[in-house]
Amino acid sequence: MESNLVKSALKNKDIILNIIKKFPYENKCKIDWRELPEKGEMVEYSAEDGGDVVSEFETFTIYAVKSYSKIFSNANDKGKPEEKAFFGLLLPPKYSMSRVSLYREILEASSSLNSIPKNGMFLFDGSIVPIIAWWRPLSSIKNGYMLNSLIDLAKEKMQENEENIRDINELISDKVEHPIMPELLMKRALNGYSLDDSDWYLALEILEKLYSYKVLIEKIWENNSIPVFITKTSRSRDFCKSNLPDVHIIRRAEPSNPGYLIWEDSIRYGSYNITGERKGDKMFPNIGNISDFFERRLGVLKLYARLSRGGSILQIEFLLDNEKNMPNYESLTEELLSKLISISLQKGYPTSLVLAHHYATITYNDMESLIKISGLEGEVRERTMLYF
Repeated sequence: MESNLVKSALKNKDIILNIIKKFPYENKCKIDWRELPEKGEMVEYSAEDGGDVVSEFETFTIYAVKSYSKIFSNANDKGKPEEKAFFGLLLPPKYSMSRVSLYREILEASSSLNSIPKNGMFLFDGSIVPIIAWWRPLSSIKNGYMLNSLIDLAKEKMQENEENIRDINELISDKVEHPIMPELLMKRALNGYSLDDSDWYLALEILEKLYSYKVLIEKIWENNSIPVFITKTSRSRDFCKSNLPDVHIIRRAEPSNPGYLIWEDSIRYGSYNITGERKGDKMFPNIGNISDFFERRLGVLKLYARLSRGGSILQIEFLLDNEKNMPNYESLTEELLSKLISISLQKGYPTSLVLAHHYATITYNDMESLIKISGLEGEVRERTMLYF
């Protein structure tokens, strides 16, 4: 190992350990750890997850995305899973990781539409925030004004298209198979159309994702079910406002006991309150009622919980409909948690999400096989490192 790295590790060892282990936060953050409610009756529930892989060649980018969703009624399976996948050429090869993640999210939303439980819960791996905050990973579109302007430009570009999608309203329709944009961009390239640097296609990809999740969440609500987003490794600092994540501080205060933590600001309505980002400009498209849904109707009840002794502390987000009358946040939390802990758990984490993750994963060997199948095995790979 390089000696300067060793010297730096020895130099900073004490300060790192003091920050992590000596817990200098006790006076700043009061942890009111509550007992879990009694288990409720078993409810019907669903779980979903997705996977993606990107393979960079010297002059182009190939990717694969996959989704898996399934309805469960108890520890046993109920019905067949809904699985979808897409393998494609990224055009243009720009913002690769962010756009492939976006395609995966759209595919997850699409497959989930066919796995909605009745009077139960739909479990998602991760947080709702990255889905709402479309502007975070993509630097070229800064605000809603730019997004809407590029969508207007896209309406003109769509008229050049010789394929079946020529109207932007067809893009935000549940009558078509999503995601649309990856295949549309490849067909345009095949027909000789070049993509300029205006990023109008990126605006349409964002639009398709926002629409897909609006439709999915609404349909879950229509079936009297609750979308539940569960994060295993939360980095949120909403509660303690400390340098380290809330879960780090909670774990120090409550090393093993099951329980949960809520606070007065646990329920938030509207995208800017949910993400914690105050934007001066409207950030959502003026089409398909997307703006009204995300900026007004969508709500989140956020809490931290350990669902079994010694298990991980999870960040849990229950998605609420602002158009419905809700009980106070304390009784609502107990009602929802009693349903959540009634389902099958593995070390305090839903077994169904473990299964969904397993079946949605795309391995390195999977991707290598796809590259061979598609006739790309002999193409030159990206040279990321020189060996000497």
